[in-house]
Amino acid sequence: MILRRIATAFRKQDWFTVAVETLIVVFGVLIGLQVNNWNQERIERNSEHVMLLRLQEEARSLLDMQKGELAAQRPRLEILKNAHPVMFSLAPSRPLTSDECWALVVSHWLPSPTEELSSLDELIASGRFDLISNRSVKEALRDYAVVKERSRGARAEAVSELFRLHSRHPDAVQLEVGHADDTDYFPSAANTDGEGMVWRYLCDISKIRGNKGFLSEYSDNIARLNSYLKRYEDRIIVLTELDAELTKELGTSHSRRKRETAP
Repeated sequence: MILRRIATAFRKQDWFTVAVETLIVVFGVLIGLQVNNWNQERIERNSEHVMLLRLQEEARSLLDMQKGELAAQRPRLEILKNAHPVMFSLAPSRPLTSDECWALVVSHWLPSPTEELSSLDELIASGRFDLISNRSVKEALRDYAVVKERSRGARAEAVSELFRLHSRHPDAVQLEVGHADDTDYFPSAANTDGEGMVWRYLCDISKIRGNKGFLSEYSDNIARLNSYLKRYEDRIIVLTELDAELTKELGTSHSRRKRETAP
């Protein structure tokens, strides 16, 4: 209708009508574009809110898992620290306890930590990281991505050169295998294969104290175990900061959404 009126006005050379009708068309287009922009922005903010909720849920779950894994791995180091004066001849010799011996045997063990934050990986892989508008949240997410990559690199380097002491020094750490029914010699704490066989390791403190090669390799394992546990602490710090920023932003966005939807 508007275009027909403009064409009729042109034929009649009614320039005032042409100008008015043209302005109506232009303003209509501009208003339509602005409404479309508002709708698109609202869709993006809704998507961002959903993503923030997912990130918070995953970050809190991962934070709990990190704390749990650290709590499970740290005792190995604490047990070994109690044995260090004896092992390094700084205290009178005594037999290592079964817990101390087992911690020594697995001093090379650095299991892969749980560190994936799938929503963050999804944002980065899809190129939608800028969907997150809050600068502090984005910085916290970047910090975690950096800490995670450094952790992966450090662990990859560490596990490539660890020393399995019981394999390298069988005279100092001896493997004994027996039958499960021999309860006098193999206590219930011994490891079992579920088919009637049990095994345990015995640490010969006299051969450990005088073996410089063993103690050097053991010290290397302990240094790597220390670094491995420190990486847990780094991830926990960053995840705690991320959770705090997400809580703050979600609280702000919730208040803003309530104002926007209020009658």
